[in-house]
Amino acid sequence: MGRIFTWLILLFLLTACSSASSAAVEEIDEPFVGNPPAINPNIPPEKITLEVWFDLDFTKNDNLFEEIAKDFENAYPQVKVEIQSFVRESIPQKITRALQVGTPPDVVQGHVYAMAGRGLAEPLNQQWQEWEQIDARARRQFLASALEACTWRDSLYGIPLDIYTLVLLYNRDHFDAANLPYPKGDFDLAAFSQAAAALTKPAEKRYALGLTSDPWYVYAWMADAGGDLLVGTPETGFSLTLDSKNNVDALRFLTKIAEDGYAQRPTTRPRDYEDPRKRFLEGQVSMYLGGPWDIHIIQSTDPDFPLGVARLPKTLAGDSAASVLGSSGLFIPRGARHQEVAFEFMKWVTSDRYAIPMTRRLGRYPAKTWLQTSPYFAENLLLIPFFSQLDAVRPYRLDRFPETEQAFADAIKKSFYDTDPARALREAQRIGQPFLQEDLP
Repeated sequence: MGRIFTWLILLFLLTACSSASSAAVEEIDEPFVGNPPAINPNIPPEKITLEVWFDLDFTKNDNLFEEIAKDFENAYPQVKVEIQSFVRESIPQKITRALQVGTPPDVVQGHVYAMAGRGLAEPLNQQWQEWEQIDARARRQFLASALEACTWRDSLYGIPLDIYTLVLLYNRDHFDAANLPYPKGDFDLAAFSQAAAALTKPAEKRYALGLTSDPWYVYAWMADAGGDLLVGTPETGFSLTLDSKNNVDALRFLTKIAEDGYAQRPTTRPRDYEDPRKRFLEGQVSMYLGGPWDIHIIQSTDPDFPLGVARLPKTLAGDSAASVLGSSGLFIPRGARHQEVAFEFMKWVTSDRYAIPMTRRLGRYPAKTWLQTSPYFAENLLLIPFFSQLDAVRPYRLDRFPETEQAFADAIKKSFYDTDPARALREAQRIGQPFLQEDLP
């Protein structure tokens, strides 16, 4: 951890920054700073349309990527960039259908590891090698964990765009009213349970915790307890560990929170992870797990909200505890027509020139090595728990195997609705393991 980040941590401890009401960052129109990648003279002069697919969450409230596309078109007048946006969960199926009819897009945003493992992405080792020949720091500028999320069988299949973990968001006013100390480094599961009991107000229809049944969010609790879902590599083969004791204990802890009346059972609808933030802003829940984009949304839409942010609760896992890693990247679907131009566009989007505007305008943080040590983010002290958790993260890899992931998702939902977590995860283990055999050497 760099020296600058160290003094940020000290500043955090001295000022109780995660509970500072002045932490909201003033919204500004962030200019593009720095130069874009050098023009590639080898790009063909023929006019083309570059079809690019983005996650709708990145484009629905801001036109940043349209602006980047205009910059790219100015640099390469023969290229017209056509951006389409889709709900993230629908993109793999849309790519599969496009490949079936022979009309894949040129660039797609997603979890590159999973898309490459499912045979939907082009390997880009040659493109990366050519990039490193003209820019020695091409690979070194990205966080190692983000590059791993773009790697399958020792080949790079994409370029990292952003990186994230989950943190505990809490309402400081609710803690004050209950005479509870704010969550700090010693905030463990026992303290969490005690706080949950004190924060729940049935007469006011207020719950301590907002829950979701989304597998990635639930996995955060399991990783925090030292658990994992999948072990092995594509080369050695994978094994499921869904029903490990740590995973069972973590899921049982969550279901008990609901059974004790400290949280409502999550719905089974898609994207129910959006519900806790909505109810949090309405004052109906006191805590929930969210990402850095949640901090951005809350500070942007309600700067006076009494927001506090902390790391996930401590567990008995000790050094084996981790936060869940999330990282999206840009990749080229298999058989795309304009691969050379596509890779150049990917380099533009992920360049430092657009990294700061992405954080300021979208609350999405670049997967760059300077992220944790940059003083640029020092004024927003609520981000420190997010930055600090990047040092111990565990990737979510189950989306490489969609049928197995569905079995895991079903087990989570059953556990919240009267099935013992051990039994539900054991059944998911039985159903999901056969789908992993295709990756054996």
